[in-house]
Amino acid sequence: MIDDGPVGLSLEPDRSSRHSLGLKASPAEVYHALTDPEALERWFVSEASVDLRPGGEFRWVFGRPGDAAAAPLITTGQCVAIAKQELLRLKALIEDLETEIEFRIDPWRDGAILTVTHAGFPGDEEWDDTFSAIDRGWQTELHVLKLFLEHGRGLTRLAERHERRLESTAEELFDCFTTPAGLAGWLADRAAVDASPGGELRLEWNGRGVSGHYAVCDPDRFLLMTWEDEPPSLVRVWIGEEDGLVELKVDHIRFAAGGEAGDPFDWEAALDRLGASARVGRIRE
Repeated sequence: MIDDGPVGLSLEPDRSSRHSLGLKASPAEVYHALTDPEALERWFVSEASVDLRPGGEFRWVFGRPGDAAAAPLITTGQCVAIAKQELLRLKALIEDLETEIEFRIDPWRDGAILTVTHAGFPGDEEWDDTFSAIDRGWQTELHVLKLFLEHGRGLTRLAERHERRLESTAEELFDCFTTPAGLAGWLADRAAVDASPGGELRLEWNGRGVSGHYAVCDPDRFLLMTWEDEPPSLVRVWIGEEDGLVELKVDHIRFAAGGEAGDPFDWEAALDRLGASARVGRIRE
């Protein structure tokens, strides 16, 4: 059912995050992935509960089950408007701020276009980091959902994070993820890449290879790379600068059967090679 109000966002925020993506899945399949707790726990969160009716409450728990090193992030709120296979609008508390999330599903050729809008964020500078993290988070999750629906049905999401502080420049490190010469030698023996949004990539090492795309290639040194071979995965790269060093964060989001790790990529060894290269200087612990 849907409320009697207008379908568009009723809130007039100072700023909002909005992203759209085409999915090779029917509107019904997309709607199910957004509203069914079991499906949500496969691709989006570690725990989910949803009372799917106007006024019903939802709860999303982000984080790896049993990970004592990081406290889970919990988002709660209420369902505001529901139109089956078309629209889901939620109120969500973010740091005690009431925000509004809208998922709009539009039929498109043999699939659907999903548009996610997260609105209600103040324009104050103190909210810049939170808004940027949420905006990039939604970019990531849209592409995770695309991988899940197109390549990973029946599988379960796993995630790992690797961090380094490097004596380099952000521009040099960005090149190490976006150019064939930069990638060769530490991440791959051979690389063919088109580092533009939607551009293809092919990486080969030790007789093994992966093919995929650059889903996001932000000049502000934020990257999403999809590895679309079996099993599918997504690599998220954040590059920042602090105290004269470059901070690198690499998240590898993978899908596996039954939550089993399978044969993960050895990021620690790869990042050791990256840090040892003359291109970025040495790693500072």
